[in-house]
Amino acid sequence: MTIHILSPLRNEQFRRVWCGQVISSIGDGIFTIALIGTILQHHKATDLGFVLAAESVALVVVSLLGGVLADRMRRSRAMALSDLIRMLGVLGFVLGVAEGPLLLALPFAALMGAGTAAFQPAFGALVPSLVPEADLSAANALRTTTTRAAAIVGPGIGGLLLATWGPSTALLINLATFGVSILTLIGITDRAPERGEPQSVFRDAKDGLSAVIERRWVTTVILQGTVQLLLVMGPAVVLLPILLKERGMFSVYGVMAGLEAVGAVLGGLAASAWKPARAGVAAVCALSLLGLQLLCLALDLSVYVLAPAVLATGFGYSIFGVLWMSALQRSIPDELLGRVLSVEMLGTFALAPFGLMLAPVGLQWFGDKPILVFALVVLAVSTVVPLFQRDVRNFGSVDEPDAEEADEAGPALRTDKADRSVEAPIGESL
Repeated sequence: MTIHILSPLRNEQFRRVWCGQVISSIGDGIFTIALIGTILQHHKATDLGFVLAAESVALVVVSLLGGVLADRMRRSRAMALSDLIRMLGVLGFVLGVAEGPLLLALPFAALMGAGTAAFQPAFGALVPSLVPEADLSAANALRTTTTRAAAIVGPGIGGLLLATWGPSTALLINLATFGVSILTLIGITDRAPERGEPQSVFRDAKDGLSAVIERRWVTTVILQGTVQLLLVMGPAVVLLPILLKERGMFSVYGVMAGLEAVGAVLGGLAASAWKPARAGVAAVCALSLLGLQLLCLALDLSVYVLAPAVLATGFGYSIFGVLWMSALQRSIPDELLGRVLSVEMLGTFALAPFGLMLAPVGLQWFGDKPILVFALVVLAVSTVVPLFQRDVRNFGSVDEPDAEEADEAGPALRTDKADRSVEAPIGESL
């Protein structure tokens, strides 16, 4: 399994990009801690929310434009451009914008969100051009695994730098990691996506939305993610530390966060070698592992029971992420992939902040158990209902017929479908 997940590194250009992004991801973790440190050093704790909101709002607003950019130019150049945008944001904090009025810091926080919105679709669309199709799942798994590992290492390094040299040094190191990322992107020989007649940015964005709407399975899974982020994952993220604190166990919260990240790394390793017959079933059901964590919190079970449940949550997140990203990369035409990924990102992040804000309010009004039971019900319904759609079960790929269909049609249909599953391009039926 470990050997399989490393197989994409045989490709020199992927290896180069991957190394740069490992360093950049660690820098992202450092920046998060440094930003919190520098804002709290010069402003009230409540002001931190405005800064983080400015970053989040910019990400949502620019997300569709980021997808258009990724489909109009070489993806490696779009990534480098987004790194430059984020470098400007970090540079502002290095130069001391946090020491002035809060309004001065908000545009630089927004630059970080805008840069991320441009970066993520370009990176997701670049990967298929750097590795052979056989290595695509492993490449996505490696990307997921290292990003999750960096989410552990980066904040740890950031906290150490914050305690020893202060936020300015941490920000300077983050600035350097973006420089490393840009250097690794120079010389990548990917080509710009093929385009038809030139058209406006708004038309390009509309085409991206249409590409999602035309593929019911993509629309369904994005909507499922929006519902779960708002009503299930948001409450899970917020209620875990709150309930641990109320129950006198807040000291283990850091361990729980680490266990989720470890579970995500293990999930990435597993997904690199796993080729389920029904990718959509496996992916959607993997997300439901979060239900174990919610159940443990609702029943007020011991932390020794909660710990493996949190580990399973991270494991499920990675399984879904790898299978979902690989399905999109295989099924969406290259010239539309950046825009589709940007719509997916918009669906992921647009309502997530509301889930984070509503959970504590719901806890105050209704108490923890009704909120957790409601989240479990929503999780169950939003897991089962999408699976009634065949294209969701297969994640859009041409696949074997269901057993009952095969029995009704006889050997001729079974043979015909088997032949087409080998010969037809993935996603042709879309």
